[in-house]
Amino acid sequence: MIKNTLYIFAGRVSNAIFLFLLTLVVSRQLGPALFGVFSFLTAVVVSANCFSNLGLDTWMVREVTKTPSQGKQYLSNIIGLKIGTSLITMALVFLIFRMTDLPQTTLNLLWVLSVSLLFNTISQTLWHYGNCFKEFLYHSVLWAASNIIKAGLGIALVFFFHELEPLIWGIVAAEALALILSFYVIHHRFGPFVPEFQFLVWKDFLARSAPIALGMIFSVLYFRLDIVMLQLMTEEKVVGFYSAAYKLFEIAVVLPHSFMLVLFPTLVEEYHSDQSQFKSRFRKALVVYSLIGGGIALVLWGLSHRIITFMYGDKFLPSIEVLDILSWAVLLFSINFLLSNILIASGLERINTWNLVGATGLNIILNLALIPLYGAIGAAWSTLFCEIGLIAALSLQVRKSFR
Repeated sequence: MIKNTLYIFAGRVSNAIFLFLLTLVVSRQLGPALFGVFSFLTAVVVSANCFSNLGLDTWMVREVTKTPSQGKQYLSNIIGLKIGTSLITMALVFLIFRMTDLPQTTLNLLWVLSVSLLFNTISQTLWHYGNCFKEFLYHSVLWAASNIIKAGLGIALVFFFHELEPLIWGIVAAEALALILSFYVIHHRFGPFVPEFQFLVWKDFLARSAPIALGMIFSVLYFRLDIVMLQLMTEEKVVGFYSAAYKLFEIAVVLPHSFMLVLFPTLVEEYHSDQSQFKSRFRKALVVYSLIGGGIALVLWGLSHRIITFMYGDKFLPSIEVLDILSWAVLLFSINFLLSNILIASGLERINTWNLVGATGLNIILNLALIPLYGAIGAAWSTLFCEIGLIAALSLQVRKSFR
């Protein structure tokens, strides 16, 4: 487990480093306003990605772990299904934001970037397929390679053109290249497969994965709505200030995410074979997640001024107070992430989903109340308050499930 965690963590660290380098280049070369637009575009696409993914990757890992002989059937049908969901999601993005009063240039860039949904969502299924057989090295390497291509091409385009549009086109091209590489590697390692379009099978998959899908959707919406609502309710530079701190929050949760990718198949196995071992592993994991989250939170809070000024420069001084608040959300998020996955591994994904629905609704209400008064600071407090409410709800549900 340590070896596999190191594989995943190495991949996630390389992802974080290269994407953070891209963030630094965009923020310093294009300024807070265009950085705010870039953050808004990526937030929308990441949020839309959960609608094209529909939680199918996590569900696939759980199901194939139980029945490895059916792996190719799951993989082929999920790839075909994701082609359809990606196209539908792209159309929904177009229709929804067409009704807003966003500048036409921003809308045009959003249409272009949404194409990357088709490539990225299929790549993610290919990366997760190795997890079904506990071969996490493929997930790590392909994930890292994808972001190295994306960040490398993006940085070069920003330095060369000093404009946002070439960067957006470059990201789409990078996602296409990453898909080609992922398809070749997984095909070579696990054997041939092709997308399948069996609509009855799709219907069965969607029905069985629906609770996980809804949980994933509301989880992503919960974490991305802040930036979208700031874009619609404030100035673009305010979005830039919040996004600068939020990028550090995203990097801070790399280790908890990495550990869970490795831990999840084991939790599923132990839940169905040895309940006492399952509970014991949860208690150990809770200690680890608390220590990791608490340590990261202390570092970000104690060094927030130095981190922001070193990474972004004096133009982003308003981001310091945002980071002070978000740093403590790292600790709460780490514990909540573990509790959510315990419920999913236990087959209680419906309960997890309803908790996330409530947290998303609370986040919207708090943002509507706090953003007009406090801007980016209000959005940060909204995130922290929601994490507090979520940890209370999830803790109660996990405790009841263990009884």
